[in-house]
Amino acid sequence: MPQVTMQYSSGLQLDVPATLLAINQALLASGQFQAEDIKSRAIRLDQWLTGTEPAMHPFVHLQLHILTGRDLATRQQLSSGLLPVLQQYVSGPPGTQLCVEICQIEKESYSKLVL
Repeated sequence: MPQVTMQYSSGLQLDVPATLLAINQALLASGQFQAEDIKSRAIRLDQWLTGTEPAMHPFVHLQLHILTGRDLATRQQLSSGLLPVLQQYVSGPPGTQLCVEICQIEKESYSKLVL
């Protein structure tokens, strides 16, 4: 843990490997995670709609899934630390939306095995 999923609409200027690396580095710098536990992935969306006008207002939606137990202030720090990373690495037309969502996974039902 954590698990990062970055969904992004087509048409954005985005170096995906560099962005994922910067996200992982920001998470490591937060002091909340070990490097080997951070797993990131990107999903390009070729079919998407923001509002009612096709191909308007592209977006990046970053979800950070973490185990329960961190307080609200820590979750807010993680969110506010990741948004500037997106801002630095994503280029798009005016109206492009960048967002970060912190999701909590219940510790009691999460399973992990390292082979």
